[in-house]
Amino acid sequence: MIKKIDIGHPNVLAFRVEGELDVQDMKASQEVIKPELESDAPFNLYLEMAATEGVEPAAIQERVRFILSNFSDVMSKVKKIAIVTDKSWLQHLMSGVFTVVTSIEQRSFSFDEADAARRWVASH
Repeated sequence: MIKKIDIGHPNVLAFRVEGELDVQDMKASQEVIKPELESDAPFNLYLEMAATEGVEPAAIQERVRFILSNFSDVMSKVKKIAIVTDKSWLQHLMSGVFTVVTSIEQRSFSFDEADAARRWVASH
């Protein structure tokens, strides 16, 4: 499940991810992200990756399709991404992905550092 959350910063789009992720989860989160990509204002993403139980392959395919079809908007609008998770493999995976995408600043935090993650992602 992907749930939109409010972390109290207007320039930050925030989500909590938990449980098993399916295509409907991806499509629902994309419906929230799409208007932000279509606006003129840049924004930051905050993702809390809690106890994830897995991701359906079709859900990954849907997310890749969305990113590729909106690639130029993602690259020009998203400035920072904070990933909050206690799973070290996920922290390393996300760091590896964003070494390729240098226009988006990314940092990973543990759940003990969630307040620091929120401050960092909200800063300019």
